[in-house]
Amino acid sequence: MFIVTDNSLHSTSVLAPRSHLIADLVMGRLIPAPIWRQKNFRLKFLLRTALFYSPTKAMLESLSARDDFNQLLTAQATLPGKVHRQYLTRDLNAWQRAMAVISHYRYIDTLQGSLLAHAMTAVSEVPLLTLNGKDDSPFTLSASSAGKAEREGETTLWLRDGDHTLLASATFSVTWDGEAWQLVIGGLQGPRRHVSHEVIKQATRACFGLFPKRLLLEFIWLLAARSAIESIYGVSDNGHVFRALRYRLSKGRHFHASYDEFWQSIDGKPESAWRWRLPQRLERKSLESIASKKRAEYRRRFQLLDQLAEQVDILTQPRHGA
Repeated sequence: MFIVTDNSLHSTSVLAPRSHLIADLVMGRLIPAPIWRQKNFRLKFLLRTALFYSPTKAMLESLSARDDFNQLLTAQATLPGKVHRQYLTRDLNAWQRAMAVISHYRYIDTLQGSLLAHAMTAVSEVPLLTLNGKDDSPFTLSASSAGKAEREGETTLWLRDGDHTLLASATFSVTWDGEAWQLVIGGLQGPRRHVSHEVIKQATRACFGLFPKRLLLEFIWLLAARSAIESIYGVSDNGHVFRALRYRLSKGRHFHASYDEFWQSIDGKPESAWRWRLPQRLERKSLESIASKKRAEYRRRFQLLDQLAEQVDILTQPRHGA
């Protein structure tokens, strides 16, 4: 199990916890989003909080002590009840869900006010970097709070082409196992249904054979190497939150591609029924080992990845005055 209870996970950049937060939510004195105006929704929150009181209280005390708590509430309307439902992977209990949420924001604090730290909690997408592919085709990688994907993690990465078409997205949380940081990918999606497969083929060609999802993984590998993340996991098909019985009819239609197949394609290893252990990085082939007719494309691919690495270095640097 990769998540434990640890008092060290509370933020180092805090305000006093907001008193009576649960009561304010239940009574309608605090309205994070329009759904909280519904009495039935607040009643469900009250009943579920009674069932999971201790982990709910622990999570809300930790988050409400943060100076960006109001922003988090704006970004994720149902954040106060996150421990009440399936989250990240299906095998987590309520306490583990609470600690996963707490630890993610503690990890963000370790990024020391970098642009990346700001983007990871933003209400809407914040562009992080732009890659120039074949024929100078631009690809923008952005980040934001998970928003509508909040069951799958706390932060979402977005990859878009020059027409702003979404090519792929990945939602994750960074958790603490008592000794080291671990990144858990709870959701990995391709383009919207209306986007033709030809768009993905063109993007892959423009990125010299790198699929959009693979580019997101390359970013995650670089982030892990630069921020003391010692292991990376990906949710399995069976472990995805929408495979829970309560969501199979209402959310199952959103589950398209196979996670297991993708993790296997990047040398992941199944660790349990719920998740895969992913490599910390994929080693590059030497140009000498590549057929001569393909070397030019691989050389350009490696240049694109070097371009990505240079920009991630900048993203993870503390901002002056932060």
